[in-house]
Order: sequence, then structure tokens, then C-alpha cells
Amino acid sequence: MAQKGLGRGLSALFDDDNPGEVSGANPQLVPISDLSPSPFQPRQVFDPERLSELADSIRSQGIIQPLLVRESSDGIKTRYEIIAGERRWRAAQSASLHEVPVIVRPMSDKDAAEVALLENIQREDLSVFEEADGYRRLITQFNYTQAEAADRVGKSRAHVANVLRLLAMPEGLRRMVEDGQLTAGHARALLSLSNPLPLARQAVAGEWSVRELEQAVRDLATANDGSKSSAQSTAIGEKDPDLREAEEAATGALGLAVQIQGSGTKGQVRVSYASLEQLELILAKLSDKA
Repeated sequence: MAQKGLGRGLSALFDDDNPGEVSGANPQLVPISDLSPSPFQPRQVFDPERLSELADSIRSQGIIQPLLVRESSDGIKTRYEIIAGERRWRAAQSASLHEVPVIVRPMSDKDAAEVALLENIQREDLSVFEEADGYRRLITQFNYTQAEAADRVGKSRAHVANVLRLLAMPEGLRRMVEDGQLTAGHARALLSLSNPLPLARQAVAGEWSVRELEQAVRDLATANDGSKSSAQSTAIGEKDPDLREAEEAATGALGLAVQIQGSGTKGQVRVSYASLEQLELILAKLSDKA
């Protein structure tokens, strides 16, 4: 496949004046059973409600934009492999269509992965983690640099780097982002902490903005005798499991971020607050007036 500057968006593949047609190709109808999803599809979750809405649209208007496919890479399972348009293919099945319009193009694995990621990003159909997995595939499997990956999909290098950082977050924090409790921006603010969940829970409870959470992380980093965040993160990471469990229990009881530093016999307990109301809550708890 000729490199056409995919950073322009899908217009690099589809005619600008006729968005339903792929440049230099004519659609053909093929049986739905002749198609299978691409192994390079970055999307992991297909929302049932949105698929149902698309199926209703297809029943009334048909498929306006053909699917982009290539000949199957294994040559056994099905005749063609979907590069762009798996949602349309799934919805067409729900709409009881037997054939769908496709454009067949020769395409390498590298180009197929790139186009599949590009289509979903341009349509804003991916979760931030699916987007990150797509970048990681380009980098690890096809030897892209971050700058090259960014250029190919029309994003800045800083954007790609920030999205990739999210892959390092602990599972508990990832679930909070996936459930919509926190945004990706909140999660990035917490990545400097080895144990970000207490502060994450506090951010959710207090409905903090990203800026408020960033300030709380900075305050937490400097609270440990002026140490820098990297040293503070290391200290948390090496914490005794019993102290960590006590720390999380105290955080849950107070609804505020609690840090316990020391040993089983002596140490310090630090409680972080971000407003006068939270400070009053702490004082009330300590005086048994809550």
C-alpha cells in the first residue's frame, strides 16, 4: 500500500468529494460470511446500544460507506479480512443483511494495523486504553518510534507518549477510568505514585478537577520532609504490606488520603485534605464529634 500521509485522516483513503468511496477503487458486494475481523482491530469493546442504533440505520438506509478489506492473511478461515468497518459488519448481521459492499485493497500487516487504528481514532470510537494498545502494537510489533506513530495517525508525539503512559497504571486505577469515575487526565496525574488508589478514591469522593488532583499529588510528594515525588513514590512502593493495608483501611474510613510511614512499632500518620471542610472533618473525627 502506498504511503499517503494517513495523518490527514480517513480522507487519505477515501475520496474527499465522495466519502463513501475509496480512492481508486470500486465497491463490490460480498457475502457477510466471507468476512472476518482483523487481528489488528484495536477496539476491544463494541457497545450493544450503539450497534443496535447502527443496525436500525442500516435497515432504513443501507450501508453508505463500504468496508475496507484485504484478502485473508491465513487464506483459510474466510476470504476477506476487515481492515475498516467492523462495526458496520456487526450491525449488518443484526440487520439481517446477507451481503455488504466492500473495497478490496492489497495491504501489509503493518499497513493494516495502521489503518485500523487510524479509522477508530479519527471516528473517536476507541477508549483511551484501546488507543494506547494500538500505539503499542505499532511500536513493538512494527518498530515505529513514538514520533513516527504520532505522525502516521495525525497526533502529536506528546499525545502518544501521554496515552502510552496509561498502560503502566495499576488495574484498580484502570477500572476507575473505564467505569467513568476518573478521566484519563486524572489517571496521568496519579502515575507518579506507586500506590495511587487512596488519592484516587479521595479525588472521586471530592469530585476534584484534574488540576486539583495534580496539586494534591504535589502536596503529597512534598509532605514527606520536602522529599521529591520520585523518592516519595519509592518509599510507598517499599511499604510493609500490613502498613499498606492499614493505610487503605484508614483511607476508606475517613474518605481522605492517608499515609502511614514507619514500622509496626512507631512512625507517622499523615492525612491529606484539600479544603477547610475536609480539615474540619478530620478534627471532628479526632475529637469523636463526627
